[in-house]
Amino acid sequence: MMYNDQEVVAALASFYRKLGRPLTVGQISRYVIHEGARISVTLAVETIDGEIVEHEISEADLAAAVIMQAIGAKIPLPAEAEKKITVVEDQVTLVIHKRRNKSDAGRLAGPRARAAAKA
Repeated sequence: MMYNDQEVVAALASFYRKLGRPLTVGQISRYVIHEGARISVTLAVETIDGEIVEHEISEADLAAAVIMQAIGAKIPLPAEAEKKITVVEDQVTLVIHKRRNKSDAGRLAGPRARAAAKA
């Protein structure tokens, strides 16, 4: 799931508000995605007084914010799936990878085999 800049900022604002630590009120003057071993975001907010306040957002908080946004939008996310934040084409992206275990593989193959046998 790819998020544009506005969606990321909205998800972060909602996340921190729910934590009781709201972001600074003002206009976003800078939004930077930092790639590397860990992904992070820097938000620079210009207050009504003209002061610039920077918020450094960790990968964990970024992931929690976009996952919370998806849940709030009623987008189903498998609980047991691995969820990872990455950057694709300069956009924050939530990658969801559900690993198949042996019991899943058997369950999926069974109906196909039975259907083929009936034909």
